[in-house]
Amino acid sequence: MAVETVDYNGYRLEVVPVGKGWRVSIYPPGSTSALPESPSMLEKVLKETVIAEAKKIVDARAAIKLMGNAP
Repeated sequence: MAVETVDYNGYRLEVVPVGKGWRVSIYPPGSTSALPESPSMLEKVLKETVIAEAKKIVDARAAIKLMGNAP
């Protein structure tokens, strides 16, 4: 099983085929544990669709982090 790695805003996204679809494990910077909200779609879907969903999750976490640092 080949793993494709995508770097996005400091996060590591590991993309693997699962069933007819894809799973993207999202690893925060410096972490060896994937986020529990990492997306997967078991039905036939474009790999890019699941990667886009993972990027939305990363972007949402970044937005929350920024709001937490706001004065």
